[in-house]
Amino acid sequence: METSTVIASLLNFSVVLFVLVYFSRKPFGQFLLARSESVKKQIGEAEKLSLEANAALAKWESHWNLAQTHAKQNHIDAVESLKKFKEKAILEAKQESDRMKKEADLMSVGETVKAKKALQREAIERSVELAELYLGEHLPAQDKHKLVSEFVELVGHGTR
Repeated sequence: METSTVIASLLNFSVVLFVLVYFSRKPFGQFLLARSESVKKQIGEAEKLSLEANAALAKWESHWNLAQTHAKQNHIDAVESLKKFKEKAILEAKQESDRMKKEADLMSVGETVKAKKALQREAIERSVELAELYLGEHLPAQDKHKLVSEFVELVGHGTR
């Protein structure tokens, strides 16, 4: 290739390059400016969404902490309630036990008194029977008559 061809090719390339740069500089600049504005807008929207997401996260964390606090308080209240219920049940059981014991003691005393009276009555009846038998066998008729008279007199006038 000759130098003139190379120079002509270089000149031709320079003219094409100049025309391209001259005519495409404005549209390419506008494209870059539009792209820059679009990226800025998207970054702004992303920051806005990030702030909204952080606010929503803070709100949910607040709700979560509040729910945990309520759950802990409910647990404490339930434990306290069960403790009071247990104490009340134990107290009622003790009171019922004491009442049953007193009732059993009263019944025992009543039964003891009944048994004592029955034994006294039986002892008196048996003593009278034995006294009658003994006196009937060992006491003369005249003394028997005298005892009967004294007894009738005592019953008639009351006891001494």
